[in-house]
Amino acid sequence: MSAVSLNLPEGATRSRWTPESILFWTILVGTVLRVVAAGAVGYGYGEGYYLAGARHLALSYFDQPPLSLWMEWAMIQVGGTADPLLIRLPFILLFAGTTWALYRLTADLFGARAGAFAALLLNLSPVFSVSVASWVQPDGPLMFFLLLATMPIARLALGEARSPMLCWAGAGAAFGLAFLSKYHAALTLGGLLLFVLTTPGRRAWFFKPGLLLAAAIAVVICLPVAIWNAENHWISFLFQGDRIQQDVGLHWDWLVRSIAGQALLIGVFIWPGIVYAFWLGLRAGPREARSWLLVCLAFIPILVFTAAAIWAPLGYHFHWQAPGYLFVFPLLGKLTADQLDEGRKAPRFWMWVAGITLVVAVVALGTQARTGWMARFVPASLVARVDEARNPTRELLTWAELRPALAARGLLGRPRLFAIGPQWHQTGKVDSQIGDDMPVVCLCADPRNIAFGWNANDFLGWDAVIIGTDQFLRNVPKTYGPYFRSIEELAPIEIRLGGVTDITLRVYLAHDYYRPYPLPYGPGMPAAGPGPG
Repeated sequence: MSAVSLNLPEGATRSRWTPESILFWTILVGTVLRVVAAGAVGYGYGEGYYLAGARHLALSYFDQPPLSLWMEWAMIQVGGTADPLLIRLPFILLFAGTTWALYRLTADLFGARAGAFAALLLNLSPVFSVSVASWVQPDGPLMFFLLLATMPIARLALGEARSPMLCWAGAGAAFGLAFLSKYHAALTLGGLLLFVLTTPGRRAWFFKPGLLLAAAIAVVICLPVAIWNAENHWISFLFQGDRIQQDVGLHWDWLVRSIAGQALLIGVFIWPGIVYAFWLGLRAGPREARSWLLVCLAFIPILVFTAAAIWAPLGYHFHWQAPGYLFVFPLLGKLTADQLDEGRKAPRFWMWVAGITLVVAVVALGTQARTGWMARFVPASLVARVDEARNPTRELLTWAELRPALAARGLLGRPRLFAIGPQWHQTGKVDSQIGDDMPVVCLCADPRNIAFGWNANDFLGWDAVIIGTDQFLRNVPKTYGPYFRSIEELAPIEIRLGGVTDITLRVYLAHDYYRPYPLPYGPGMPAAGPGPG
């Protein structure tokens, strides 16, 4: 690759790294490291939960549109197993495409150097480089298709589209696939509407046939979501809408927690630059159409979920703002390139610091998830008060002891036997270990999508193995006794980390499932009857 010729101001520094080489090594190194990590750690709670749903091909699913689960289902069919590396691989490769798409979008708007730095910085951001790039979840395809949709929109907005109808068609298809990935895509469309309404000359888009073409293509692609929800009383939209509409009073400390959480996930050395770059674009306003388009696309997801944190119990879902931050990275890439061209050394310094911090954090947490080394440095007094302090990576434990322990007890391959988890994410953990061998269901008041996989009523007359921790199996005879002829407790299974028991799984063998458990929704929901709570 030849060096890029730049007309730099006096005092500016030249680099031997071309934009293309930065992009190439960013994608190559990042992909290799993610593949290694994907095979080294187990599924997180969310990943196991999505896996349990993905075993059952459907038009759509309870809390997410279907695209990411279709990807998981396809990999299970290809490999015949739910091995973490196999299932994560398409998501890792998709993020390589996301990195390229961000580079291409930024380069089209602000030049190749800005594109290269935007791509690099995206890969230095923890939430993107680790969560979006590696984990089995809807965010990976969402980010990729949002960028693919924005690329032709940017050409149309700047009058640089050679084939406008083709651009409209491509944007419609990509937006449809983004919505087929995660409902957050609707907020990005809201940002596009904001851009059209606030930018002179763009209101004419409403009267262009291309917009109708894009809308028609997007609607057709999204039909599986609409059909599934129509058949299931629109439960997916009701569930997601209720999460942000809940009002438990004003909690300004939740707002502070949300902002701090966003800064941590974006990267403490990257987030200040993101905020400053966004402010510059906001201050420039509609007169700078290139930056204003990105500001509008970023604005609504960040504003909605940050503001909702004041009243809604969103917990620690700081990644919900990530689709908004995605569109600020081109602005940060441009700011970084401009400052380096002016000869400033600070951007290079904080990029190095951000990179080193990310690597150290990932290595520390990854090795902790494999060995549990952090437990040796936690005071016993702290463990007594907060048990999770001994293992902050408990979510990544594989529960690898579960399958051989059940096999040793003759409970794998046994006919007319299914497994029960007492809570949705613990059911996902159980499914990740034995879902290849037997049906795994969640009989509880909040089964979420797992209720739509297996129809638990099909197992009437079967036996069941009930698996979970004391946290969710407080009173098994009361919770499950009314639905089985008898229940016996078996020896517990110890999940170990670094030679020490980290989780104790309670195991029960329940005989003759003779009465349907009253699930709140799904095909196994009985016509009437109160649940056990």
